[in-house]
Amino acid sequence: MNFAPAEWFGFKQRVKQDLIFEKEENGTTITKRVYGRFNLWALLFTWFYALFSPRCQIRYFSLKSAVPFLAMLSLNMIVSLFFTENVVMAVGLIGDIWYGIMFETWFKNQLVADGYQLVKADQ
Repeated sequence: MNFAPAEWFGFKQRVKQDLIFEKEENGTTITKRVYGRFNLWALLFTWFYALFSPRCQIRYFSLKSAVPFLAMLSLNMIVSLFFTENVVMAVGLIGDIWYGIMFETWFKNQLVADGYQLVKADQ
């Protein structure tokens, strides 16, 4: 599990096309799809989407996606101490957009770390 800021903000390494990953586990093939676009559900529900979505139920992903969420919460608390409510809301919105942009990349990286193999990239 990689918590490095390079992975958090790696916009150039972001997933840009749909990918399909597979893993053989207990004689069953598990297939996961990574979407190469902005994740609206991640913007709306942030960490809770990773926690409750059946699609995202892979080992350690809810923990991995909780770290940026907690960083966003901490940043919002610090900003709320020094700035007006409008600034806090703007910082929160920027954080949610960042979470939606990077969510699929974080998901792909955790799939690879969990032993999933890339099967194909959809065009």
